[in-house]
This record gives sequence, structure tokens and C-alpha cells, in this order.
Amino acid sequence: MLADRTYPLSLAGLFGLYVVGGKLGLSLASVHASASPVWPPTGIALAAFLTLGYRVWPAIFAGAFVVNITTAGSVATSLAIALGNTLEGLLGAYLVIRYANGAHAFDHAQDVFKFAALAGLLSSLVSATIGVGSLSLGGYADWADFDGIWLTWWLGAATGALVFAPLLVLLVRDSGARPSRGRLLEAAALWFTTTLVGLAVFGEGLAHLGFMTLPLTFLCTPPLVWAAVRFRQREAAMLVAVLSGIAIWETLHGFGPLANVPTNESLLLLQVFMATVSVMVISAGAVVEERRRVEHEREFLLVRAQAAHAEAEAANRAKDEFLAMLGHELRNPLAAIISAVSVLDRIGGQDDVAVRAREAIRHQITQLGRLVDDLLDIVHVTTGEIVLSREPLNLATSVQRSVGDLASTGRLERHVVDVRAEPVWANADPMRLNQIVSNLLLNAIKYTSPGGTIRVRVVGEEGLALIGVSDTGIGIPARLLPHMFDLSPQSDRRLHHAQGGLGVGLTLVRRLVELHGGQVEAYSEGPGHGSEFVVRLPRIEPVEQAESQSVLRVIGKVASVSY
Repeated sequence: MLADRTYPLSLAGLFGLYVVGGKLGLSLASVHASASPVWPPTGIALAAFLTLGYRVWPAIFAGAFVVNITTAGSVATSLAIALGNTLEGLLGAYLVIRYANGAHAFDHAQDVFKFAALAGLLSSLVSATIGVGSLSLGGYADWADFDGIWLTWWLGAATGALVFAPLLVLLVRDSGARPSRGRLLEAAALWFTTTLVGLAVFGEGLAHLGFMTLPLTFLCTPPLVWAAVRFRQREAAMLVAVLSGIAIWETLHGFGPLANVPTNESLLLLQVFMATVSVMVISAGAVVEERRRVEHEREFLLVRAQAAHAEAEAANRAKDEFLAMLGHELRNPLAAIISAVSVLDRIGGQDDVAVRAREAIRHQITQLGRLVDDLLDIVHVTTGEIVLSREPLNLATSVQRSVGDLASTGRLERHVVDVRAEPVWANADPMRLNQIVSNLLLNAIKYTSPGGTIRVRVVGEEGLALIGVSDTGIGIPARLLPHMFDLSPQSDRRLHHAQGGLGVGLTLVRRLVELHGGQVEAYSEGPGHGSEFVVRLPRIEPVEQAESQSVLRVIGKVASVSY
């Protein structure tokens, strides 16, 4: 909405522009003094309503009245024509705003065609019908000529809307846009080429070469497409108006492909041609602008993604640095505590309560020490500081050794552990493989009640070596399975078990397995149905002959191996 202080000036300027456009248009009238095949005021009114709002209707009404009262007819017919012209603009603007995105109708190709149908072809019926009807009823036009006058009026108004409204809307909307200095030369060449093409096609230039009767109007299209693709729709609309002016001028002087056609028909055909070209070129420009917007948005999103990636990397580095600092800082107090417990063993009381208290402290310190080691290992894996010392390993032997080492600590004495291992070979780091198996076993111990069973299997599967650790523990909810190897995914499991953890051990398992070029997955049928973790490593050919199968069964503190 216009500010009150500029509203009268806007009305005055719009009134003057409408009167000038109307007088120029009616100067080309031939079938009737009030019906012209070239009628810019329709485009002026439509552009005014779209850019300035409905509030400027008095300027359109007054301009239309002045144009017609000073040309032909009476006060009554001039008022009727002014009413029709004003309603035409208001209806066209309403339909465009309602269905074609208003002043931004030229931003999308589909909206350009909606604009052409609603504002160009449909709303112009109002002014043609009211105008010709009022002239005929007032006796200023013969009823026998009604059809011819009406057709001229309608086509003149429709083409005026399609040629001049886009030009004015784009000029107002993109008034601040200027071509870059590097493209000024190209812009000058474009205008020069368009002018030459217009003069050659519609002027007397081709007549001297004998091409006067050839349909060469298609030559007007390339420079307009050039403008739409290389510049903006505004430049394309301006060149359409320039070509339209050249075509009208040369045709009125007896040149061009329509020189031998009666003036009214030739001007109507020219305007229909230019209106069609205008719609096609502006729609092509809309497609180009849409692509530019998409590319701009893509570049913007790419920049945001790169910034987010950099921020995530920085946060990840900060996390790794924090974990490393935390691990190193915890080592010193842990060492002091374990030393103090050793001193208490020598000088402290030997009653059952004191012994159990020291054992509990020693057990928890061992747990905390392992957690610190795992945290540091995760940091080292993430930062690439761990280098694997790979060698061909018989996984059956390695896994049995890992289970035996853990059994010797007494950690397995409250569970039944069943190991079934086939001689499968892989290229792996023995120490890191022991970490993988130990962490999977410790995870199974955490979530399996005393007396439960933990099964370990080593098998070959096509080109893979599989290590599986399953248990009869509390199981895993399906929604947690994809996140079991992330830090802190185990909060729900911790609610059901007193020995929950941060998931550091499983996170380290995944990192170490991936360093070996393998994968690890978690399986469970749900809470109360146990779980299984399967490690898949690339399999290699055996380096030495191995037994076909071995079974290790650990019950309590007793381990036996049978072949």
C-alpha cells in the first residue's frame, strides 16, 4: 500500500501515463475511433494494480474517461468505457493475485501461462463487451460492425496486457538490478542486434534483396532468447516492446511481411505475434531464473553443509581431546588408589569385612582402569594413532586363548561359557583381536544373570571369518539395535540391570573391527531373549594345517578342551 504522501503523486503520474498510452493507441484505430489493435493502457492498468494495489483505480478510471471523451462518443459512453477498462484491470489483477502469484507471476513458467490466460484472454473480455456494447447502444457504432469492433477491441486489450504489463511489472520489481560492468558490452551488442533484426525483418531492408514475401519473422526469436538466458526477463520484455514498436512503425509505412494486408488486420496479426513471443520468451526466462535460484540455493546449502561439517569435525576433535585428557588425568589417581589398597592388604585388618571391602575396591578400580584404557583406545583409533600389527591368525586358537585368559581372572565363574571354534584364518592384530573378544565377553557378562549361558563360536562363511558371542541375558529392544555401537546407547538396558555402562567397550569393538576391514552387528529378538554380536573379518587361506574342530567348555573355574 502506498504511503499517503506519495499517493496523490502516484495517481497523477499513472493518470498521465494512461492518457498518453491511450492516445497513442487510438491514433492507430481504423475500424472505429474507440477500438485500436494496439492498446497499451490495458497493460498499464494491470501493472499498476499488481504493483501499487487496487487503491489506484481512480487514476485508471479518470484516464480512460479522458481518453474516450476526447476521442468519440458521449459522456455516458465514455463513463461506460472507463468503467469497463477499470473493471478489466481489477479483475485481471485479482485473478493473477489469486491464481498466478501476483506480481511474481513471472517467476515460474506455469504462472506465466496462467497470467496469459487470466489477465490476457479472460479479463479483456470485460472491457471489449462493455465498451462495444455501450457504443452500439449509444448509437456511436453500427450493430452490423459489432463483431469486427469487438474482436479488434478484445485482441488489442489482450495483446496490450501480454506485451506491456510484464514490461512494466518487471521494470518496477527489478528497478535496482543493473548488469555488471563486464556485461555492458554484451548488453549493447544484444540491443544492437535486436534492432538490426527488427529493421531487417519488418523494414525495407529485405525488400531490396527480394525476401519481402518470405516468412522470416522467426529471426526475431534468437536475440530474445539470448536476452532471457544471458540477462533477466526484464531485458527480454524490453526487447519485445522494442521489436513491437519497430514492427508497427514499419508496417504503417508499407514495409514488412504484412505490408499488403489491411492496416487493422496487419496490426492485429503483428500484436498477436508479439504477444505470443512475449509469453514464450518470458516463460523461458522464468525457467532460467528458476534454475539460477536452484543453483544459488544449492550453493548456499553446500556452504552450510561444509560449515556444519567443519563444526562437527571441530566438535569431534574437542571430544577426542577431552576423552584423552580425561583418560590421562584418571590414570594417576587410579594408580594411587590401587597402591593404597596394596598397602592396606599388608597392614590392614584381615577380618572378612575388611577383606571384602578391599576386594570390592580392587574390582571397581580394575573396571575403571579398563574403562579408561578403552576410552584412550577409542581416541587413538579415531585420531589414527593406532597402527595394527597384523599377522595370519588361526581365530579358533586366538579366541580360545582370549576366553581362557578371561576365565583365569574369575570373571566367568558365575556363567556357563560354551566355545565352538573351527580353524578359520584371518590377517589380524593378536592384541587388538583379544580386545575385541574380551569386550564382547564382558558385555555378555554384564547383561546375563548368574547361571546364564554365554556361547562363543568361530566359523567360516564364504570369504569371511565369523566370531559370534551370544548370551541368554536381558536382550536388546529393537529400536536400540542400530545404536548399540555408539557411545551411551545403553540407557534403557541399564534400567534393567545394575551393571550398565557407557557402551565404550562396544564402541571400541566397532572401531577395531573396522580397522581390520570387517564389520560387527548386533542381533536380538527383544527384551528377555538374549543377544548376539557377530564380527565378520576378511578370511585368508590357512598358513598351517589345523584341526577340523575344537570345543572349549568353561564351567565355573574349570576349563577343558576336547578335540
